[in-house]
Amino acid sequence: MKDIKFGIAFLILVFGFYSLSKASELTFQFTNPSFGGNPLYSSFYLQSAQMQNIFTKKASSLYKPKSLIERFTESFTNQLLYRMSDYILDQLFGEDNQLPDRPMTYTIGNFKIEYDPTGENYVFTVTDLSTGQTTTLEVPKVM
Repeated sequence: MKDIKFGIAFLILVFGFYSLSKASELTFQFTNPSFGGNPLYSSFYLQSAQMQNIFTKKASSLYKPKSLIERFTESFTNQLLYRMSDYILDQLFGEDNQLPDRPMTYTIGNFKIEYDPTGENYVFTVTDLSTGQTTTLEVPKVM
């Protein structure tokens, strides 16, 4: 009798909790409005993206596109400097690819190129005569 009372109490508890635990289907809904989510989240996502943005916009007054003549002049100058540096290197290395043992100086437009082989390294000094800026290139001597 005791076992029957215990069994009935157990069944009442099981069915009681069963009625309280109603399950429904699991549903997924996007939160991002770009993917069909709630449009009220759009201001939150926009603000979050703007705070994480590491890029800054260029001021329209600072950026001015170059004209055709400015681009041509820049391209022409670059090609001229390339060909003159190639010519100078051909003169320095010569046919037998040996650098001369004496210092040399070349002037090309606003640039002065000095070559000095007397130290431990071959030293090329390029000076912009219009601004006074100097760049020094040191090439180790190969024995």
